[in-house]
Amino acid sequence: MLWKIFISGLIGAASSVALSYGIASVSCGLVSPNTDKICLVSAFGKSTDSWKLGFIIGGIFGLFPGVDYHRVASKIKPIHLSLASISCLGIYCLLGSQTFGFKTSSLQTNIGVNSKYSPKMQAFLATIRWAETGTNTKESYRKLVFNGTFNNFSTHPLIKQCAPINGKRVCSTAAGAYQMLDKSWWDLQPKLKLTDFSPQSQDRMAVEYIRRNNAIADIESGNFTKAACKVGKIWASFPCNSYNQNPKSMQELNNYYQQQLLALGG
Repeated sequence: MLWKIFISGLIGAASSVALSYGIASVSCGLVSPNTDKICLVSAFGKSTDSWKLGFIIGGIFGLFPGVDYHRVASKIKPIHLSLASISCLGIYCLLGSQTFGFKTSSLQTNIGVNSKYSPKMQAFLATIRWAETGTNTKESYRKLVFNGTFNNFSTHPLIKQCAPINGKRVCSTAAGAYQMLDKSWWDLQPKLKLTDFSPQSQDRMAVEYIRRNNAIADIESGNFTKAACKVGKIWASFPCNSYNQNPKSMQELNNYYQQQLLALGG
C-alpha cells in the first residue's frame, strides 16, 4: 500500500509542477524583448514549490483500491495523471500559485509607506502613487498599467498591456503603486537586493529613482516644484517631460502633496 501511495504521489507532484510551470510561463511571452528567458527561469523556480500539494493529492488517489500499479510501472503510464492534474489546476486557479508551496505570505498585509521615511518623503511618495494609479490606498500597489490588478507580490508581474493614449497605441509593463517597468525591476532588484515586489520593495524602488534624480534634498527642504520636475522624466503623470500622456498639473500635484503632508503632521 505504501509504495502505491508513493508512486501516485510522485505522479501528482510531477503533474502539479508541469501545470504550474505551464501557467506561470504564459505571461513570459508578453514581457519586453530580452527578458523572456529570465522570466521563464523565474517561472520554473516558482513552479517547483507546487510539488508538495501535488504529492499529497496524488497520494490520496493512491489509497483508492483497484488500480494496477504494476501495469503503470511497467508501461510508465501514470493512470492518475488526469485526476491529479485537474485537482491541482483547480486549486491553482482558486488560490494562486503561491499557495502551492503552502506559503502564507504576509506581503499583502504589510501595506503602506515605511515609517522610516520622513513625513515629506511619505507625502511625496503618496503623491506619486495617486498621480500614477489614481489612488493612494493599498490598492495602488496591485495596479496594472491599464486594466486590472495582480495578487502575487513575489516578483514584478511582467504583464504587458496596450491602450490608446491621445491617438497613439502605447504598450507598457508598468505595474504597482509607482508603475515600475519590467526593465526597472531587472535594474533595481539586484542592486537593492530586493527579495520581492512587495509594497515595501516598491517604495524602495521609487525612493531610489528619486535619489538618482537628485530630488531628495529638494523634497526634504520643502521645494516640491523643483523635486516634482526632476522626477518628471521617470513618472509620466508628472510634468516636465515630453511623454504626452496627460500629466497632472504642477498645481494639482502640489495641492495633493500639501494635503498628505498635513495629514502626516509634517
